[in-house]
Amino acid sequence: MNFQPIGYPILSAPQKKDLDKNTIISEPIPSNDLLERACYRVFLSLKKIIKLDQTIDIVCGQGNNGADGLCLARIMAFHGYKVCIYRLNITDKYSVEYLFQNELLSQTKIEIKEINKYNCKFFSSSADVIIDAIFGSGINAAIKNPIDILIEKINLSNANIISIDQPSGLNTWSSFEGPFVRANKTICIGSVTPSMLNRFYLQDIEIIDIGLQQENLMLLGKFLQSPMSDGFVESLMPKPNRHAHKGTKGHSLLLGGNKGMSGAIALSAFACSEIGAGNVTVGSNINTLNYIDHYPNIQFLETKLDGQSIDIIDFSKFNAIGIGPGLGTNANSLAFLSILLNTIRHIPMVIDADALNIIGQNKKLIARIPVGSILTPHPKELSRLFGEFESQELQWEHLSNLAKTMQIHILAKDTYSVLFCADGEIVANGNGNETLAKGGSGDTLTGLITGLLSQGVSPKYAAICGMYQLSKYRH
Repeated sequence: MNFQPIGYPILSAPQKKDLDKNTIISEPIPSNDLLERACYRVFLSLKKIIKLDQTIDIVCGQGNNGADGLCLARIMAFHGYKVCIYRLNITDKYSVEYLFQNELLSQTKIEIKEINKYNCKFFSSSADVIIDAIFGSGINAAIKNPIDILIEKINLSNANIISIDQPSGLNTWSSFEGPFVRANKTICIGSVTPSMLNRFYLQDIEIIDIGLQQENLMLLGKFLQSPMSDGFVESLMPKPNRHAHKGTKGHSLLLGGNKGMSGAIALSAFACSEIGAGNVTVGSNINTLNYIDHYPNIQFLETKLDGQSIDIIDFSKFNAIGIGPGLGTNANSLAFLSILLNTIRHIPMVIDADALNIIGQNKKLIARIPVGSILTPHPKELSRLFGEFESQELQWEHLSNLAKTMQIHILAKDTYSVLFCADGEIVANGNGNETLAKGGSGDTLTGLITGLLSQGVSPKYAAICGMYQLSKYRH
């Protein structure tokens, strides 16, 4: 396969502007018509969550995000919503699109209130909904007085806060350590910036497709989300074959489940089998047998998971290996993992949980990780492996470079998991949800990816499919 994932682009703020310009030129379409199309799609999303009898305050800046807010107010008022515009008048600079939309407002009866540098600190809203259209992604410096006070006032309100395109105060990577609108939901227009995926700024994200032209545009990465990406991910999954049998669907080996932690590796085995692996073998201590004994399709190989017992495993039988869930981090587990990393070179491997913790405690093992391996750390495991980073930008740069240099794949698990691929591509997953906030979700992911690997799916695509499908899998 030689095509790129189908999803929404992850872009820097300047790239978002380039995307708009690219669409305006290549479609072609006037900028104000593109803005109208975007705002109508935003309206269609909002009408699903805002009732007609609710009051709405739209706070509009003086740039293109403010123009979005003015246009949206006009559309919502036309459809019967109770809208009030709070229009910023802090400087004498306005975008062309803002001035155009402001002129159209003169033909309506929408209530408009001015916010200037003197009355900004007195902003107060009793509306049911506040829509933030102050800056969006069009910010390149820390928010200063008096806008910082306005944002704090918005955050202290009891309203349902919704941001258009991006919460005002966030830039491409962060908030400049200043205030930002803490939106309950953000409706992103055609793309998303990395700061929207940052676990410290978590919110509900919805990306609307307005037909932006991505051709010949440099991207930071791709953001996969249902339903747009469903077809692409499905195309990567193993193809149905009525003539298939267990011998043609691969043999997975799952290693872990030391005493007292057998449930973790059992969850991996169940998921591995469910995703379609022809044969699944669990290498674990004898206690794990109690967990899988009722599943005759899962084979069991007793091992003490230490340096001496690895010789009993005939690795030539297996097409993929998953190691880590419930492995433990004692000296025996360290010896087992060390020998395994020295032994395996041509079998794709998923490294998770305690296997990652062992590597984090013994950094020299990083160099032994086989080419093509998939690492699946959660935030704490990630910091144990690679330390803390001063910024999200530095973290992404380091992980991407490491994945390319070592020719491995690093799946940084989180609400919005991000996969750093060996070919340099970055793919984020937008399907995470609260159903995964339970013990065993990571173990299940290990099983899903290992099962896909054993069926011949490439490491990159197995990781993409695993993280995408995990939210739909009930373990």
